[in-house]
Amino acid sequence: MSNVSIPLQLAPSNLSQSILPNWGFSFFNINLGSSSNPEIEQEVLEKVGSYGKQIGRLSEALEVVISKLDLLEKDLTTEEKDAVIKFLGDVAEVRSIKNRINGSENNR
Repeated sequence: MSNVSIPLQLAPSNLSQSILPNWGFSFFNINLGSSSNPEIEQEVLEKVGSYGKQIGRLSEALEVVISKLDLLEKDLTTEEKDAVIKFLGDVAEVRSIKNRINGSENNR
């Protein structure tokens, strides 16, 4: 009796699969779109702070303005009051998160 060899392959020889094709991640380079002046934008990010830090500072400053002007006591529409209240709630929530995280870091 002669041996007959039949090529048998039950699994592919290459088992790698790209999970997110055409997607990359870098810890230090985030491209959020085109800028009218990328050189200025890069320097602002390096010297002033991240977008989150800038938005945080704007939020805190706006919170002061709202308070000093007693804006919630003014004649605002319901939608305007709701917008201000939601904004102040978001600022308070961010402050709470920062305090919780900073508090846990200081306790280490």
